[in-house]
Amino acid sequence: MRPTRLYLLRHGETTWNLARRYQGTLDSPLSEAGRAQTLRLREALRGAPLRAVYSSPLPRAAATAAAVAAPHGLPVLHCPGLAEIRVGEWEGLTVSEIEARHGEVMRRWHEAPHQMRLPGGETLEELRARAWDAIADLRRRHAGEAVAAVAHGGVNKAILLTVLGAPLASYWRIRQGNACINIIDFTGDRGVVMTMNDTTHLRGAAPSASPPAPVRSPETW
Repeated sequence: MRPTRLYLLRHGETTWNLARRYQGTLDSPLSEAGRAQTLRLREALRGAPLRAVYSSPLPRAAATAAAVAAPHGLPVLHCPGLAEIRVGEWEGLTVSEIEARHGEVMRRWHEAPHQMRLPGGETLEELRARAWDAIADLRRRHAGEAVAAVAHGGVNKAILLTVLGAPLASYWRIRQGNACINIIDFTGDRGVVMTMNDTTHLRGAAPSASPPAPVRSPETW
């Protein structure tokens, strides 16, 4: 039986990514660079034999998914389990504002993310449980087929760590660039990561105006 191939994607850059502002379940539009990234992502996956395109219900992911789905004549199917991690009181705040108000909490979030519940938010284990349930449902629906799912940095990292059998303590050891491509092949319950955080298709896209990203947490903005 052919493996089920999952193209796990991250949305294009947003205006809040540029501002280093945490989004979580809030949203902001794609930036100019982000819109260019979605077109590059569309072309990179034009030849993929996609049978379905799923998306987080958040507009930044849905807009990216619409670009991917268009050449294949497919609708975008919203999947609530792929929504970004809820960061509670941090949603809408810039990194600098969070450091000023919750400096100790942010330090612990960077040092031991698997042990943290952000103020008013959810834990990484809760994120992983709902995201993995969503991926399991996609696999059941599309056994032996290729599907794309557009989600977010936090969600993607939780899924990838689960496939790799790695602990959530390793959350900051995986990077997910805007509009990146991850490819996971599933045979039965076993997944194999074929490609991770591929952004080579973005060469030549409009440059981002974002400031240099800190080492730890650009994927969560």
